Amino acid sequence: MTAAEQTAEQTKDPFADEAWRAAIEHAAGCLSCRTPGAKCETGERLLRAYEEAARQARPGRAFTTDVQAPAPRR
Repeated sequence: MTAAEQTAEQTKDPFADEAWRAAIEHAAGCLSCRTPGAKCETGERLLRAYEEAARQARPGRAFTTDVQAPAPRR
């Protein structure tokens, strides 16, 4: 399941809930978001904010960044 498919009810973090609500409310009123194949910078930004909030809210997960840790030395 992708983060976009995950619903706000599956997270326990209020910021994730708020981010999900903002993304959905924007998409509902945005012609670009509702048009298949169209791009919307605001919609993409809101969705990324939700994905990051949901990722951080998952239990047992440490804070992650897009940067990978260096490989261990041998």
